[in-house]
Amino acid sequence: MWDFSIAKAIALVVRTWPFTLLRLAIWTAITIAFVGTTGVGAGLGWGIGHIGDADFRHGATFWGGLAGAGVTAVWVFSLREYLLYLTTAGHVAALVAASEGRSLPGGVDQIRMALDAVKSRFGEIHLLFVLDQSIKGAVRAVTGLIEGVGAFLGLPGLEGMARLAGAVLRVSTTFLDELVLARNLRLATSDPWTTSRESIVLYAQNAGVVMRNAVWLTVFRAVAAVAIFVAVMGPAAALVWFAPGSGPGWTFLAALLLTVGLQKSLIDPLCIAALMEVWARRVEGQRPDPVWDERLASASQAFRDIVERARTAFAGRPA
Repeated sequence: MWDFSIAKAIALVVRTWPFTLLRLAIWTAITIAFVGTTGVGAGLGWGIGHIGDADFRHGATFWGGLAGAGVTAVWVFSLREYLLYLTTAGHVAALVAASEGRSLPGGVDQIRMALDAVKSRFGEIHLLFVLDQSIKGAVRAVTGLIEGVGAFLGLPGLEGMARLAGAVLRVSTTFLDELVLARNLRLATSDPWTTSRESIVLYAQNAGVVMRNAVWLTVFRAVAAVAIFVAVMGPAAALVWFAPGSGPGWTFLAALLLTVGLQKSLIDPLCIAALMEVWARRVEGQRPDPVWDERLASASQAFRDIVERARTAFAGRPA
């Protein structure tokens, strides 16, 4: 079975409700923007389509809607660094404080307090984003190493699971950058790059435990996503009712966007809180294995970048 408490995870998310509301507000705005620009694009395409026959009009409506959605996708992509900082890093900081039993203010004060904690550890938003991308790259190396040589090396918790290991580990890495971030914040480190390096090595050492819990969380996340999708089909159909050329395809897209938004706002924080509990308990007192450190350094440029950046990162602060 799993090693986390669902009740504790829910309690942590409830204590950090200002970030949950912030996530909901941001993803609601993104969903409305997608639907709105898609509708406007489809409307323009539908209008232009009248210069041709019915098939041309349908095609113009489709491509117009696709172009409108593309505009919002570019906008969201341009905000990815700020979204990471605001909805992920800040929420993780609040979850860490809540998990340690610290008192948390409510409302905007909690958001301000958590973001101040992130700033004090990581400095500029862009540098936090660079670290996050480096962690993701290094984690892919962990996945490849364990998938490729796990059975051969006889890693604890992975014997007999070589074929399954790769697929499950890819899912388990969804929230690993948040776990690394949480460890940085919990240790109040002044050298996040070195702490991140150690955390990635510790993840490699404990991949079997993380994997087992990730399986259960993945099942929970998938079931919740399906339930949300079914529940929002009605509102999604109403949302696209007035769009030119609206049909099942537009309804499906709107329902998918609403599902993603609700999943990221409500379900993902629960998964992060649950894995944080397992992670903190598992790695406490452990030291990074030099053998794994060497394997990752030889297998991953991203991991080597983390090691190298520890010397010069964050506006020249010493490592």
